[in-house]
Amino acid sequence: MVGGAMPFEHRVRCLPPLTKSGGDAQLRLTIDGKPVGVKVCISHLSAQLVADLSDRTMDLLEVAAVVYGADAAVSRGGTADRQMGAQWHRHFEVEMPVRDLAFWDCTEVVSALEEMLMFLSGDRFVFRFLAKEGGEAERSLFFKFDEASAWQPTRVLMFSGGLDSFAGALEEIAEQNQRVALVSHFSASKIAPVQRNLHKALALKFGEGCCRHISVQVQMVGKGLKDGTHRARSFLFAALGAVTAQAYNLNRVSFYENGIVSLNLSPVGNVLGTRATRTTHPQTLTRFSDFLSLVFKSETRIDNPFFWRTKREVVETVARLGMTDQIAQTRSCADVHNQTKQHIHCGRCSQCIDRRFAVLAAGLDRFDPEEAYRVSLMDDARTDVRDREIALSYLQSACAYEHVTAQELERALPAVISAAGHLAQPTETALHMIAMLLKRHGVGVSEVMRTTLKARGAEDFAEGSLPRLYGEAQRSAFLPKIDSPPIADYEPSKSAIVEVDEGRRRVVIDGEIIIERNATADLVIALAEKWLEGAGQGKALLDYPFESAAKLAQILGLDSDEALRRRVNRARQLLRQKMVSAGREPKEADAVIENQPWHGYRLYPDRITVRKVCDD
Repeated sequence: MVGGAMPFEHRVRCLPPLTKSGGDAQLRLTIDGKPVGVKVCISHLSAQLVADLSDRTMDLLEVAAVVYGADAAVSRGGTADRQMGAQWHRHFEVEMPVRDLAFWDCTEVVSALEEMLMFLSGDRFVFRFLAKEGGEAERSLFFKFDEASAWQPTRVLMFSGGLDSFAGALEEIAEQNQRVALVSHFSASKIAPVQRNLHKALALKFGEGCCRHISVQVQMVGKGLKDGTHRARSFLFAALGAVTAQAYNLNRVSFYENGIVSLNLSPVGNVLGTRATRTTHPQTLTRFSDFLSLVFKSETRIDNPFFWRTKREVVETVARLGMTDQIAQTRSCADVHNQTKQHIHCGRCSQCIDRRFAVLAAGLDRFDPEEAYRVSLMDDARTDVRDREIALSYLQSACAYEHVTAQELERALPAVISAAGHLAQPTETALHMIAMLLKRHGVGVSEVMRTTLKARGAEDFAEGSLPRLYGEAQRSAFLPKIDSPPIADYEPSKSAIVEVDEGRRRVVIDGEIIIERNATADLVIALAEKWLEGAGQGKALLDYPFESAAKLAQILGLDSDEALRRRVNRARQLLRQKMVSAGREPKEADAVIENQPWHGYRLYPDRITVRKVCDD
């Protein structure tokens, strides 16, 4: 817990369902007395298959949906609150009715559920189960039925539309001759067509009977979404996959994800930030398996067959099995909402960087067009400080892994012990195998970088590009006495505290620089609202929202983008004057307002901490 602070408590209660004929209903909750809706709809199963699911299985779906709803609807607070992040760790008191009360009220079951969620999310869920009135479960609440079919899968896979899950499905079908149920979750409309098209490509190549697409819609209803981290949602995914498997009388569900992502070791974990859930961490999969085995009263296995593969090896699997033409159709980017037809990958997030290095290492970049990335891996400048940190940290950690040993790994990254203890190997053997996995990853990334710098010197790349950043970092490491240019134009030693008082039109920076009742104060106050929005949703710093130029001009009562640019320039000049008057460096003023073409304006999320002050 941050600073030893107690987590904030939130009361979660279930309301009676409002069903609709044929499905597409929503689970209704109140959280701290406010209504919240969660839509969970599983398509393409027949009523006959679903009819045999137990009431306890239906309870599982509702428990998982309640957890998802609470996780998404309650902000983690970010750093905007007065206790500076105390809300990151949340405490949920959940009261919900279930059909099989004797099972859910068992101490063993409740403990397994609560401990699993604590490991997943860092949040404390405390459940109190009550007897549900109404008897038999309504199947239409969670299912949109298809006609009965004789088709029967032999395997169930979670199918995201990413490279790893596509490679897993391809290997199961082409190499292992399995009939595969592809269970896909979607909440963004841009991802659903990708999943459908990849399924069609597999069916076209291997025949209609090779696979079936089971799409699952999971969405917060209305304006329920408050937190963007979704660290507990993988429990819902596992439950959805397990319920699908049960409908087909199977007891195994696979998440396909390469081992580097599954381990999520520091500094990679720090780079990924709040998006880095523990979905496929070995301990998570063990906890999923143990808990679901209790629910279904039989051994249930949730696994990751790609744990021992690197991203490069995943890409090579697709090539080996003859579907390189589909690499470009898969999606890896974390920034789904800003995808365009031209730029389906941002090129900035760690997922994009990992993907691009992997296809380059495999020599398959012709099947992954560079123009699909908004920011080119090597050639484009990374203008944002956070973007530079992500790219350089990824590269440096991979280069370090190239030479790692099991002993060094255990000493430097003791978190591997947690993973090693949940693998089907003796701990010492598992540590050695993890070290070899990381080494292969490091060799692949390092080879790409060496090839790039052999063709062109680091100084020949644009300032702020990854090769240039890497060259400067290497020079700094080997020649520390030579002054090297900083990664950013200005790197403050700590975040500036910006207090805003909208009522007084007053801004105070670090308690000493006062700006009030003028155009600059209005501008900073407007941008502070956007900063607080990102922090309040618990977003990664990389994902704090910009205010568009058009919207910001409207807020400030300006009639054009040009007028807004003049307002921003005058504000920066005033901030520099204020910094000098306070005996500080004028460059500190440049660490206040950030702007990016096509995105807009914001206060620098990694350099500014905003606090809202109420009028006395």
